Formats: sequence, structure tokens, C-alpha cells
Amino acid sequence: MKTLKVTIGILAFLLFTFTSCKKEKNEPKPEDTTVTAEDLLNYQMFWALSEPDKTISIRVLYFEKVGNEIKGTLDGIVSRNIKTIKIENNSLVFDLNENGSVVYTFEFTKKDGRVAIASGKFYNINNPEYKVEGFSILHISEFPSVKNKTYKDNGNNNQLIKFNSDTWLWSAYPNVTGTYYEAGHGCWKGKINGISFMGISLTTSEGVVMGMQKYGAKDPISFVLY
Repeated sequence: MKTLKVTIGILAFLLFTFTSCKKEKNEPKPEDTTVTAEDLLNYQMFWALSEPDKTISIRVLYFEKVGNEIKGTLDGIVSRNIKTIKIENNSLVFDLNENGSVVYTFEFTKKDGRVAIASGKFYNINNPEYKVEGFSILHISEFPSVKNKTYKDNGNNNQLIKFNSDTWLWSAYPNVTGTYYEAGHGCWKGKINGISFMGISLTTSEGVVMGMQKYGAKDPISFVLY
């Protein structure tokens, strides 16, 4: 009788152990919602810096690994700022002068492995009314290169821009050849007729579009792949 009780006890223990293990295997693992600097290597950010007079300027932030560090390059039409990227509590602080006087702050979320921007703000001690608008973060695959492509303006001007390997032509400046280089993904910076330009190309549900801005202009110009 004692042997039977021991056997039943062992069976009960094994059944309990099996059931517990099975339950643990069926339980979904907690979702990883922590955003790391490494995560950002697969993304590129862009936004508009808005001034009080309603002038907006394109900004693009892209990432690369240099040695053991993740570097972020922030490009404007005629500006560039490179910083080591550190994420704390899903937040990125990009301190342009490293003294707190001009700072971008972005908060991220991660769901189903995809990073998104929860909020973004800009602080400039000398220009407190400046702010960020339209901030976005997209996978780098959504930024097609402009190289060897032609774009048509999205208005009624029928202007064409043709990019070659490192030069570009724009019908707004007939018989003038400009130069450019790619920065990040789908982003380019260049000059034509002595004027600086910057643009960014991205894939949307309606096709490939490109925003381009002339240095000193209040707004970007919209183009579509031709």
C-alpha cells in the first residue's frame, strides 16, 4: 500500500511538472519595447524645423556604426552635425553644441519590433519659438536613391530634375549642370548655379516622392518620380 502511494505521488509530481512546463512553453514572451541605439541603424529620421515667420527647413538624421559606437549625422541644407548616439529610457537627446543651448529631444516606442516616434521637441536658447514639425522615422528601405532617376515637379510647372551618378540637371536652370552627393539614404545635398540645395526621396502609398529645398527658401518643393 505504501509503495502504491509513493507511485501515485511520483505520477502526480510528474504530471504537475509536465503541465507547468507545457504552460510555460505556451505563454507568449513579454514583448521587447526597449529601443537601443543599434535599433536606429535600420532607420532614418526627418522633420521640418519651423521658424516664427513660417519658414521651414528640412532636417535629416541618419545613423551608422563606427567602431563600437553608433554615430548620428544631422544634415541641413548647409549644415552638418555628428554625435555619438545614446538612448536612455527610450529617449534620444541630440545636443548640437554639447552645452544644452540647442537641443533636439525625441521619445521612441517599439511595437512588434518596429520603432516609432512618440514625441519630439526642439530647444534653442536664442530662438525659443523654433520648433520641430512633421517628425518621422522610417525604415531605410523606404528611402530610394535618387541616382540615375528623373523627377517631375508635383505642380503645374512641368519642371524636370535628372540625376546622374554625381551631377544633376534642372530645367529651371537650362544648360547648367549641378553637382551632388548622397547623404544617408535617399537624401542628397548639392549645388547648381552656385546655389545650395538638399532633398530627400521616399516611398509612399502613391509612389516615390521627393522634397527638395533651396537654401534661403521658405518651403520645400515637391517632386514625383517621372
